[in-house]
Amino acid sequence: MKNHIFPFAIASLLLSTLPGTADTITLKDGKVLEGKILKKEADAYVIEYKANASGSIKETKRVLRSDIEKITEVRQDEVAFAELAKLMPTPDLLTAEDYAERMQQVRAFLAKYPTGTRIKEAKELLAKLGDEAKVIESGGRKIGGALVTGAEYRANAYDMDAQVLEAKIRQAEKAGRIIEALRAFTTLDAEFPGSVSQRASTPIVVKMLQTLRGQVTESLNSYDARMEKRTAELEGMSGADRENVKQALEAQAAELEKRYQAEKAAGQQWVTPSSNHRQSLEDCSSLIDSELSRLADPGAAAAPAADPGKAFRTAFKAIKPGEKAEDVEKAIADAQAAGLPEKYVKMLEDAAKAEGFKVGSGS
Repeated sequence: MKNHIFPFAIASLLLSTLPGTADTITLKDGKVLEGKILKKEADAYVIEYKANASGSIKETKRVLRSDIEKITEVRQDEVAFAELAKLMPTPDLLTAEDYAERMQQVRAFLAKYPTGTRIKEAKELLAKLGDEAKVIESGGRKIGGALVTGAEYRANAYDMDAQVLEAKIRQAEKAGRIIEALRAFTTLDAEFPGSVSQRASTPIVVKMLQTLRGQVTESLNSYDARMEKRTAELEGMSGADRENVKQALEAQAAELEKRYQAEKAAGQQWVTPSSNHRQSLEDCSSLIDSELSRLADPGAAAAPAADPGKAFRTAFKAIKPGEKAEDVEKAIADAQAAGLPEKYVKMLEDAAKAEGFKVGSGS
């Protein structure tokens, strides 16, 4: 999962517009100048200040020290670091590229504020990100807030990969991104049937499907009436306004159809439903009913006769120096018989070959 982060330069620019990030000079007559102190002289301060409420107009003024009641200077490095500190703790499932991006933000801060008051904390932040990045680069990952090393992952790859999808489902569900969650569950359900994560995710998905069904049904039931009302409102407009709104609606319809066709062409089972696109609503409605019917089956979330994740761990544990070749081969065969997908069978075979065992079709 890709986390989109503002480049540091853009983030700093945005910070300059936030409340509390400006220098303030309060004059003895009560007037307050808010902006940026440009220069300090022996008997005066030069400040660029906001001349209107929105800050769109700025003026520069030389203010005598004798006219000043109070000065509040904001340290920009403190403001910038407050945002930088949010990079930790890192979320689950960041890639090596994500870590590199975050670390670059810290380096940019250190370069911009080499004598700032937060240098020590920034260096500590960079070190922590670097330590986590090394784990990710070596094949590890972060799941449920915990770092998993590459070795730990390889010993439990099947369930770990299932847990990644489960985490995506839970994150999307928490954020209200139901379609994103359902797409992740489609993969989990197809590639990790019977896994602990698949069974744990099923009741969450059922709840989301029920919520989505209500939304889609309401949009479908009101579709014709809404379109008729829109047409009537359009006809009641003046010529120029009617043409502008008509063009905007046509552009919206074209964009929705384009997205729908693109998702279908990509083989996306769950298309994005739009209240203004009937076919997307009908597709979703049909699939929701089908999935609810399937997942409502008491056996849908029941533990399978064989646990592929456990079979993978058992086989991986058997692959070690000194083990009998026939025992290693039997452990891998048992894992395959437990329904372990070919991808994970091959991972076991590769691990066995690395230990000198001759297994698999190419042995």
